[in-house]
Amino acid sequence: MRLDPEDPKVRWATFGRQVEDFLQSDIGDYLLRLAKAEELEALEALATVSPWRTRRIRELQNKALLVTKIQYWLGDAIASGHAAMEQIKGDAE
Repeated sequence: MRLDPEDPKVRWATFGRQVEDFLQSDIGDYLLRLAKAEELEALEALATVSPWRTRRIRELQNKALLVTKIQYWLGDAIASGHAAMEQIKGDAE
């Protein structure tokens, strides 16, 4: 079976693999560690911020949430790539 590089499933499978490879690289690992440190810093600050500092609370919540979302997006790209690869394998059978 010859794969069409323009097939959306092939593109998703390739993209998911690229994200996975990036996260396993030194650069990806470095960025993930920085993101997790930022998230931890925001959560620690959130635990001690005065309750009347609503603007600061929102800033810290958004900072922590952004890191969580980025991690989710990357994981979702990998999962979508795996799902596309399984579809391609199923089509080949």
